[in-house]
Amino acid sequence: MRALIVTTGSRGDVQPFTALALALRRRGHDAVLAAPGRFAPLVSRHGVDFAALDEGTLALQDELAGRGTLAALTSARRVAPALRAWLDDVAGLAGTACDVVVFAPKALGAADLADRLGVPAVPLLAIPLYTPTREFASPLLPFRPPAAANRASWRLAAAVEAPYRRMLRRWRAEKLGLGPAPALPERIASSGAVHAWSRHLLPAPADWPTAAAPLGALHLPPGQGRSLPGELVRFLRAGGPPVYVGFGSTVHGDPAGLTRTVVEGVRRSGRRAVLATGWGALSPGSAPWDDVLVVDEVPHDLLLPHVAAAVHHGGAGTVAAAMRAGVPQAVRPFVGDQWFWGDRVHRTGAGPAPLTGRLTPERLAAAIDRALACSGRAGELAGAVAQEEAAAADRVVERVLAAAV
Repeated sequence: MRALIVTTGSRGDVQPFTALALALRRRGHDAVLAAPGRFAPLVSRHGVDFAALDEGTLALQDELAGRGTLAALTSARRVAPALRAWLDDVAGLAGTACDVVVFAPKALGAADLADRLGVPAVPLLAIPLYTPTREFASPLLPFRPPAAANRASWRLAAAVEAPYRRMLRRWRAEKLGLGPAPALPERIASSGAVHAWSRHLLPAPADWPTAAAPLGALHLPPGQGRSLPGELVRFLRAGGPPVYVGFGSTVHGDPAGLTRTVVEGVRRSGRRAVLATGWGALSPGSAPWDDVLVVDEVPHDLLLPHVAAAVHHGGAGTVAAAMRAGVPQAVRPFVGDQWFWGDRVHRTGAGPAPLTGRLTPERLAAAIDRALACSGRAGELAGAVAQEEAAAADRVVERVLAAAV
């Protein structure tokens, strides 16, 4: 079998799909992964065939981050051409021979491409979006509504896609030669989706169908010829386990100010720190520090087992990596579903309640101290997650194979 895998977003959105491609290959199948071009090195280093797609929407997201509502509104006219460039690149995959399209729902046009190819479309989600429940609200909400509004809040997923439906219909006709189709949320709601997160982090609600139960998080094999940079190895050996601080794909309006707050907060907790600048939320300038090491990015599976705690933005991928490493977590959410995952970490006992509102050194130090007190529980969860993930990739592959028959 040959699978075409389509995704977009941050590194955390691409890694699980790369892991799926590797799992398919281990089972004797083939896959090509299509994603924004910036992820070519990540995917290709694992020997997975890669198709580069336009990354204009990501570049626009980077540009607007932290610039406020006015900047977002005045730049709205630039979203349409960026999205159309993405869709046209997706249409360019119509010559790809495959038996199934596996896609992230945020990769608009992927399900339509499957229609053009005449193959099944399998949505793979690392976050619940289209299966309503009364037990909790949609993760897209940055706050917790009254319980009576939980089920209604799941309509948000449809609202997010709604502004682009006219463009999608026109593109579907012009580039794919296809007539109208139900909106993506309706398609997923009727056909179901593969849920790839840990049941120890978020178990299936009682009112979900059996097929919606989470199968476990997908992650890249450890090592793969990679190693920690020598400077980082020396730093880790020079003292006690540091605190890791990284905000992934978050882009902050004042990275230098946020960095000063973080460094002072970690020092108040009595710990050293490893800071990952990621997409630019942190920027240390030229300040030399003996107790703080700054890196661009480093594989979580290699670093996190050596740290005392992880302070991060609450992305689903980072939460899963910290759980896998048995590291307590202090989550400072910024956007989207990060509040939801920060709350889930707290509910498992692997970390304190998410840090919301203004971040100060005092509040960060207190959160680190509370996280460190959760080390025992974080270690317990790591054992349970390891058992679950040993079979997670095979479960997901079986679901994909079943859809492709």
